[in-house]
Amino acid sequence: MQLVPRKPRLPSKKYQAGIGMVEIGLGLVIATIITVGVVNYFSTNSTTAQANQLGSDLSMLMGKVKGAYSGQYANVNNPRLNTGGFFSKLTSLTNNAGVVTTSLGGGTLTVGPGTVTAAGDSVMYTLTQLPDDACLPLVTSLAKTATTMTVGANQVKVAGGRPDPSLVTCAGDNTSIVVQVQ
Repeated sequence: MQLVPRKPRLPSKKYQAGIGMVEIGLGLVIATIITVGVVNYFSTNSTTAQANQLGSDLSMLMGKVKGAYSGQYANVNNPRLNTGGFFSKLTSLTNNAGVVTTSLGGGTLTVGPGTVTAAGDSVMYTLTQLPDDACLPLVTSLAKTATTMTVGANQVKVAGGRPDPSLVTCAGDNTSIVVQVQ
């Protein structure tokens, strides 16, 4: 058996094993951007969902009030509706002895007699402190039921007319909506 001389090993280049600081930093930046986008997406969808629920609850309340107080709208107010249990089972509204707050924006709902053509011929629903993201979805959901509608200082719908979406201006997450229903 013959021995063959071995070739001498060449010095190997040292390669970095694992992840470097640059890669970690880049990964953190990407993860932060994704997280901010996801949170923003879900918070917007949450506001829209809450606005739709509030619109549904208000439509249900309007139907109950119209059925119970037809022709007697001058007698409608929050304390009477509280006593009659009208605010129960409306998940987007919190009733505290007739003081009704909304889960959306923490504003209030005030119900009382309204005037479309004569005093007491309608019921007026006033919502306060609505967030900007919820304003348009809520106006859209209530437009069919409303006889008149005012958003902020603008009359969006007049009696017998159609709503004008160009007049819906919501600002400062503190918009008020007044809806009258005959």
